Amino acid sequence: MSDFANRIRTKNEATGMRVVAQYVQEFWECGWQPFDARNDKGIDGLILMKKRNIDLGVKINVQIKCGPKYISSETKNEIRISIDDQKGLNEHLEYWRKQAEPAILVFVNPSKPSFDKKGNLIKDDKGRIVWKESRLNAKAWWVDLKSEKLRVEGTKTLLSIPKNNVFGEHSKGSFIKLVKPLLSNSDLPLIELNSESKGLINSIQLKDDARNFYKNWKNGNIIICSALKKQIRVSKTGWNHILSSSRGKERRVNSLRLLGVAKQIIHEVEEGKYFLLNQNETFKEFEQKIGIRARYQDKITGEQVVQVIIQRKMNKLNRREKLWFYSVHFRR
Repeated sequence: MSDFANRIRTKNEATGMRVVAQYVQEFWECGWQPFDARNDKGIDGLILMKKRNIDLGVKINVQIKCGPKYISSETKNEIRISIDDQKGLNEHLEYWRKQAEPAILVFVNPSKPSFDKKGNLIKDDKGRIVWKESRLNAKAWWVDLKSEKLRVEGTKTLLSIPKNNVFGEHSKGSFIKLVKPLLSNSDLPLIELNSESKGLINSIQLKDDARNFYKNWKNGNIIICSALKKQIRVSKTGWNHILSSSRGKERRVNSLRLLGVAKQIIHEVEEGKYFLLNQNETFKEFEQKIGIRARYQDKITGEQVVQVIIQRKMNKLNRREKLWFYSVHFRR
């Protein structure tokens, strides 16, 4: 890649992140968690949805594309962009559609078309529009990556973005509607507690019973997490986090009582039913916290929603990953 092309790419990445962060934080008053570098599936950041400054507990996965080079064609109603080859696009779309929470693509155009003195659109010798930078007035649009109308029919790599999907200061209402189905617990899996889980929830010797349960569950085993369809470890990492004094006594006790429920959730919740909670990155690796949620019925306390947290680390150089059980808690 030439130095000029590399400079433009770097500027476009910065512009895209700035535009999204500005609207989300300043105008919507929601949270924005950017990722310093793209992970293996192209998540550039998370929108943490809030309403009247109250965290709604749901997030939106965001992929950002910035620059006129992505534009294949444009009409008054839509923008067609090409973001990958056919194989890469198919793999990304399959991944996005498996996410329990919404996934969107935001396209930012930091340029505007050039016109001559007579008002005619200027094109190069290949018939392509000549663009000039307009970064302070960059425009943005968004599209639901799970939409059935996303792909342009008859093409292999093109996506259609409706021009009425403006990503701007007044767009928050569209995203409230997007997450609305997740604000109800009725869509979460309902598990039936087994005797092991009931025993811990009702234990009168909780610390001893929980320690014995965890020791037997751990036992150097690698288990299958059905939601992630990956092997995870049950190790001291989870036990140490659960008993951390920084969590407070009530949270520690609840987590110990829920260890059996956590085991059931890890085994029983079906593939794809998980939430990306956060991600931190360095030059060499990225670390994620992944949530898996389910409900159970209790005769005394009623319906309870529980979240299991899985910790994932991946070496970005050799692509090796490790996953651990990290925590479990009631999700109020």
